[in-house]
Amino acid sequence: MAKRKTPEERAAEKAFAVEEKIKKGTGAIKQVWIALAGHLHEFYTGQMWTALGHDKFESWLGDPAIGLKRSQTYQLIEVYEELVVKRGVSQEQLAELEMSKLAVVLPALRKGDVELEDVLADCEELSRSAPREQYGQSVPAERIPLTECEDCGKMCRAKSEAEAEAVDPNQIALEEVDAS
Repeated sequence: MAKRKTPEERAAEKAFAVEEKIKKGTGAIKQVWIALAGHLHEFYTGQMWTALGHDKFESWLGDPAIGLKRSQTYQLIEVYEELVVKRGVSQEQLAELEMSKLAVVLPALRKGDVELEDVLADCEELSRSAPREQYGQSVPAERIPLTECEDCGKMCRAKSEAEAEAVDPNQIALEEVDAS
């Protein structure tokens, strides 16, 4: 005869089962965020809002059907550009990590203060607040300098900090793209 479970045992089993559903849901959200970041990156670098009749990226972004905040959108684009496009991190690997943590560590990674492997490990292992303490607060993505790639012709982030600061007639800042 099976022993009856105590109320505490039943509560623990239910809590475990619900926690597993939550973990599965958050994993799905992470996968959707990185896929969305890729789509936004493609849309932004291709200046596709113009084909949809918008003068500015932000006017397209303001469409109620889009429903994304400006800073959140630019952080998604920046994370995707830096990690997937420039550094070759797979979307599958990024889908295991929190986008908010990645945005926090991005400035230190760009400066060369930390190695990519360390950043990815920290984003995987540290609590949500720990990267802010270790790396500082993320910088809101308000200026995304772009330059036309000589190989493929697409608009891409400037390749280095020096290039981003250099006055280059082919380089386009976010404000200039949105103004055109």
